[in-house]
Amino acid sequence: MSETPGDPELPPAGATESDAAAGLDLTPRRTGSRPGRRPPTMRRIISLLVVAGAVGGITFALVRLVTDASLFFLNADEAVERRDELAGQRFRMQGTPRANSVAETQVDFVQAVAFTVVFEGVAADVVHVGSPPDLFTPGVPVVLEGRWVEGQPPDLDTFACGVNDGYYFASDHMLVKHDNEYRDTYPDRLEAAGAGGLSARC
Repeated sequence: MSETPGDPELPPAGATESDAAAGLDLTPRRTGSRPGRRPPTMRRIISLLVVAGAVGGITFALVRLVTDASLFFLNADEAVERRDELAGQRFRMQGTPRANSVAETQVDFVQAVAFTVVFEGVAADVVHVGSPPDLFTPGVPVVLEGRWVEGQPPDLDTFACGVNDGYYFASDHMLVKHDNEYRDTYPDRLEAAGAGGLSARC
């Protein structure tokens, strides 16, 4: 192919190789991102969210574990005896619901159940907020988590077959003796629960 005078793609006659290279644009070309790949910033944000979620979950589990480990576990007779000492403190209480003591009620428009538990002949009135477990029934020991409250519970004039001594145990978590969680968590207390609740009749 013959050189055409004035052809812009060809170096002028007599030009050296370095002169020709000086006129070239060596700037790297920008190519579009490959389809299907997220921008690096989006990947970084997603990674941070995943890490934050994992850290949050582990923190919650540790706090729950420490909180659970720090709760007192008392039988109803011990809880009644130490009521002044335990005022305002959250703890676990074990007892057997009395027959004919269970009554449905409400606390701040939330379903609740009121009943009386007994251990070694000592009774304590209870208001449990929320639906009780399916296995909940009078005569079957329970473990309740909550605190003592002084006064009469709302929407309840009296505890049937209860102590009615001006105090009740406000519970928001309940385990029933036949529940697997109860068996796994408190295997050493099963025998004591059965023996302590023998006088659970109204």
